[in-house]
Amino acid sequence: MNKYYNFKYSRQFLGIFIVFMGSPLIFFFKEVLGFGGGSTFTVVSLILGLALMVSPNELLRVFYKPFLPTYRLAFIYLFVVMINFIFINPIYNYSSNSSLFIRDLTNYASITVFFILLMGVSNDVKDYFLPIVVFFTFLGSVCLIYSMATNANFIIGQRASVVFGDGTTTASGNPHVYARNAFAGVFSSYIMLKNKNTLWKIFSLANIIFSIVVLVLTQARSILLGFFFTLAIFLYYNVSAKTVKNSFKSIFKAQNLLLIAVFFCGIAYFISTQAQLIAIINLYYETFTVTFTKAILTAAGIQDAKTIDYSAMGRVNSFGEFKKVLLETPWELILGKGYRYLYMDIPILETWIDCGIIAFLSFAFMNWVIFKEALRAIKDGTNPLTTFLGYFYMCYFVTLFTGGEPYGIAYWFVFCVMIRFLGIKYVQKTPNPFQRKEKNISPAITS
Repeated sequence: MNKYYNFKYSRQFLGIFIVFMGSPLIFFFKEVLGFGGGSTFTVVSLILGLALMVSPNELLRVFYKPFLPTYRLAFIYLFVVMINFIFINPIYNYSSNSSLFIRDLTNYASITVFFILLMGVSNDVKDYFLPIVVFFTFLGSVCLIYSMATNANFIIGQRASVVFGDGTTTASGNPHVYARNAFAGVFSSYIMLKNKNTLWKIFSLANIIFSIVVLVLTQARSILLGFFFTLAIFLYYNVSAKTVKNSFKSIFKAQNLLLIAVFFCGIAYFISTQAQLIAIINLYYETFTVTFTKAILTAAGIQDAKTIDYSAMGRVNSFGEFKKVLLETPWELILGKGYRYLYMDIPILETWIDCGIIAFLSFAFMNWVIFKEALRAIKDGTNPLTTFLGYFYMCYFVTLFTGGEPYGIAYWFVFCVMIRFLGIKYVQKTPNPFQRKEKNISPAITS
């Protein structure tokens, strides 16, 4: 039986995928196909993902050891946050708006349940996850293109996204989840190219190209910055003088030169007959360069009325508030000013001003340890799951400084997966029954 179709492990990773990477498909089914109202479909999807992770015979009986350094730091951070959430909460008046309390409490409960279920998923899932990620990231990109094509209010040049509501307000979507989906599509498909199956290789190559197109269409600056950052890491670990030399030798073989010439002639002919396509590419290029330049000028404080970027300006103003507290009342940063005191769109600093120095240090060190383990996984490249998670985390590492909030499930579902699978010891299986096997220290059975 092909290892990519083991039912149990494929089902479990599909559940994991729905929880921590399923937002693009959930948005599409909610907003375009009309499944569920409000957050109903999101909750149902989350429950479905958690249910798929369950192995009835092993539920709460078999647990696998997570990476303890990040697990301990995450526990300290969440403990401090929960204290602030319950006792030091100057913004949310839960007595007058209990829905806010229920929403936040549900988020933390979801994170807890997800992590407990993750600890019951075998390490062997590493051999079965890749086709799921490649296929569903491709499907997420297809859903985005379909929603753009069927939205009469969409204007070429806008940031591509599945639009919320009736589609009349085209800026109401969330392009970042689709950019992140495309980011995952590029690197999962690259890993899948090592598969011997020709059809999977072709499909993976198509997904890489398609995902890069979606990255450009979404114009999500933080994700693009993360993509180039990750690409630099990829080149550092995978490109050497020897590989470049071998590549040039391979390129200058007669048959390869012929194939390259045919390929580029075909591309040149196609582009020459697609004036509208060239115009669209130029439009997106100009739009991106203008908005990126505005963001840099705004962050540097040299913008004017015509070049201001309001998204970047929000972060500048928030950083100004943090700097004011740091310089005028620094003692308030010891315990923090309270849960969700200041939305900064800079998670690494927001956790400090809200919940104090202990939360900041635990959160910062947790991400630093995950970052180091991600680099190690990328460098080694021996385990497809940890290699993919290493690349995928780099996107989130960049956004720690550029967007989001440190309490959100969008971050913590990903952190849970990193803590469970990144940095642990994986036992390599061997077909030799007489070779002594290394003791597997990861599973621990309790009854």
